[in-house]
Amino acid sequence: MNLKIISLAGLLLIIAKIDCYAFDLEKGSFTVGFSSHKVYDHSRKYALGQDSISRPLLIHIWYPALENSKSVALDYKHYIDLIAQREDYGVSKSDIDNMSFNYVKAYSDYAKSNFALDTSISAGQILASPVDARGGLPLPVNDPALPLLIYAPSNGKASVQNHMICEYLASHGFIILSVASAGPNSINREPMEESTIAQVLDMEYILDYAADSLQIQYSSLGLFGFSTGGNAIALFQMRNKQVSAVLSMDGSQEYSYYMKLYKMQDFDLQKTDIPYLGMVNSHEDYSIYPYYNSISSTEKNILRMPYLDHFGFVSNWRFFESCSSGSGLSNMSISYDYMSKCALGFFNRYLRPGLSPTDEPQCDPKNEFIVALDQNNIPISKFCNFILDHDTDAVVSYLNKNKSVFHEQENEINILAKMLQDNHIDISLQLFQYNIENHPDSWQAYYLLGIACRNNDRPVLAKSALLKAQELNPGNAEITKLLMQ
Repeated sequence: MNLKIISLAGLLLIIAKIDCYAFDLEKGSFTVGFSSHKVYDHSRKYALGQDSISRPLLIHIWYPALENSKSVALDYKHYIDLIAQREDYGVSKSDIDNMSFNYVKAYSDYAKSNFALDTSISAGQILASPVDARGGLPLPVNDPALPLLIYAPSNGKASVQNHMICEYLASHGFIILSVASAGPNSINREPMEESTIAQVLDMEYILDYAADSLQIQYSSLGLFGFSTGGNAIALFQMRNKQVSAVLSMDGSQEYSYYMKLYKMQDFDLQKTDIPYLGMVNSHEDYSIYPYYNSISSTEKNILRMPYLDHFGFVSNWRFFESCSSGSGLSNMSISYDYMSKCALGFFNRYLRPGLSPTDEPQCDPKNEFIVALDQNNIPISKFCNFILDHDTDAVVSYLNKNKSVFHEQENEINILAKMLQDNHIDISLQLFQYNIENHPDSWQAYYLLGIACRNNDRPVLAKSALLKAQELNPGNAEITKLLMQ
């Protein structure tokens, strides 16, 4: 079976290449160079099968470069092949080809079935499609005026998950440094706390490697990260004073992971007084954004991307769709472009202060693709931090003393209670009960209490709460379904 797949992949890769940049991101004036570097951190161990090896770190670098005759055009397969090599630098070419083909086929199928994107061309054609980076170009080691960005990928994923924004930023004069996300001892990302530390240490290692071994100089340092990479950039910034700006692409630190991040060593909200831009997914009222509302920065903004769910913050779908035979882009892909332009404008403003405002791409929230959130959840965020620092009795006392503050915040209390379920179930139930006492006619309060009890082996209380929710909202099919189970 594998031989057939490999043969098919090889056949499709010789098909004429398709231009996947018909709808480009207003690229900058620089040619984009790309290089990868296979290194080991010998101070840490890593499990590879039955073997214990030094921790492998496959570094990716996108950078502004000057075109020359020695440069090599790269295709998408060049990126995807690196995913197969991220742990084992000696993996065979046939295994690489097989894994790359299956990877793209799976993601392309997912794009069709879950996002209804037009990815009508084959996996082989996608792999053969050109990217906007070239190989064989010298690194900009003698230009200390260039700013450096570190990209933190999501849970267990490779850096190339967001190759398009990395290329885009590099074309505008930024060096981008990245390494795949992995757990403390293997690719497994659990537990979260240890995995976040591992990712931070990886980022610190590759930053030192770039400066010491590759002789890369830079004028300023910024961070951006997606999903659980948001946890890493938050902690990295607190540990490293040279960071000047942080961009979160639907980072997990804005959601329930915050509860664990808050307790980690080196977590210090007083060390967050630098510019911060958060971009969050399409789900309204999904979070109270405790990180955003707790950081000390006086220059911070948070934007909602109405056409992006969580997984829309990666470039796979944007690239696949632009490789298709369609005549336009979906709102999802257009949103990705807006996100990229916002990122460029943000980093230009805070990492390249010499630019005039007219040179900065605009991130205009006055359109359907970007919504500037007017966040005023500081009281609930302070309450969240109080909960994480105190026991249940103190929390109940705090809540009772501040009833006037929280009486009209039923939704925020519900969100906070849901975020606390995994590690603070007793307090979570207390918050749901508080909403019931203050809003006795709210079916949502009873429903959410029932769900929490059901998920935490409290069937009697769960049934009682769900029956009350059904009484208040008799037509709700989900409540009926839960009661029948």
